[in-house]
Amino acid sequence: MRFLRNLALLFAFLGAPLAQAWGPDGHRITGLVAGELLTAKARIRLNQLVPGINLADYANQMDVFRTALSVEIPGSEKWHYDNRPMCAAKDYAEYCAGGHCASAKIPVYFKVLADESAKDEARAQAAMFLIHMVGDIHQPLHTTDDSDLGGNQKNVLVPGIDTPRNLHRAWDSELVRRALRGTSEADYVALLLARYRGGELKAWQSGEVADWMGESYLLAQSHVYGRLPEFTCGVPWPMDKVVPLPASYADAAAETIHTQLAKAGARIAWLLNRALDPQHGAGKP
Repeated sequence: MRFLRNLALLFAFLGAPLAQAWGPDGHRITGLVAGELLTAKARIRLNQLVPGINLADYANQMDVFRTALSVEIPGSEKWHYDNRPMCAAKDYAEYCAGGHCASAKIPVYFKVLADESAKDEARAQAAMFLIHMVGDIHQPLHTTDDSDLGGNQKNVLVPGIDTPRNLHRAWDSELVRRALRGTSEADYVALLLARYRGGELKAWQSGEVADWMGESYLLAQSHVYGRLPEFTCGVPWPMDKVVPLPASYADAAAETIHTQLAKAGARIAWLLNRALDPQHGAGKP
C-alpha cells in the first residue's frame, strides 16, 4: 500500500464501525481540538504534506487501515496501546516486546515528522501515526491490562443501553457518546476549549510520552477499574458475567473523558507544532 496513493480510500471507509481506541467519535474530537491549536506555519506545512487534510477524519485513519497496515508493517496492530499490567510487575521489554507498543512508537514517528530531509510520504504517514497514537494513550484502557485484554473480557451494562458491552468498548464509545449528551462534535469541542483555556491547555503541552502514559495508567487504576463494581484486581470475570454500571460511574467517567480528550488534542497540536513549525523547535516528545 502506497500511503499517499491510497489516502483517498480513507474517506470511503470513515463510516465503518470501529471498536478500537477512542472509537471514531473520540478520535474525531481529539483531531478537532488539535486543529484549533495549530500554529499557522504548522497548519500550512501539514496541508502541504496531506493536501486537504481534515484532522477530525485523519485522526481515525490508523484504525481505518489497521488490517492493511498490519500486513505492510508487521506489529503495527500493537501500536495502539501498552499492555502494562494493572496488578503485577512486568518489565517494559516484556509488555512492549520488540518495541511494538504506543509509547515506543510515538517518539519514533515524531522524529520522522520533524525530519525535513525525509520524504513527504514518510512524513505524512508519520503524522497519521502520531495523531492517532497520542489520542489512543489518553484512553486509560490503552495503557494497562488486568489480564482481560484491556477490559475486553469484562462485560458491563452502560446506563441507558440494554445490550451488554465489554468495558473497553464502553470507554471507547458508549461512555464518550454519553459524555457528549447529544452535543454536536463542533459544539462539544468549543465547550472543551472554553473550559480549559484558563491555563490547562498550555500546562498540558509539556512532558514526555512516559508522563502521559503514567497519567492514563493512574486513571485506569483509580477510575476505570477502581470504581468498577465487583472488581478485584487480578481476579478474572466469567465471560457470561455482566455488571451494571451505576449512573455515578458513568457520570464520573464523563468528567474523565472531557479532560482526556482535551489533553489528547492539546498534546497532538503541541507535537505537530514542534515538528512542523521551526519556531517551536523539534526536541524529543
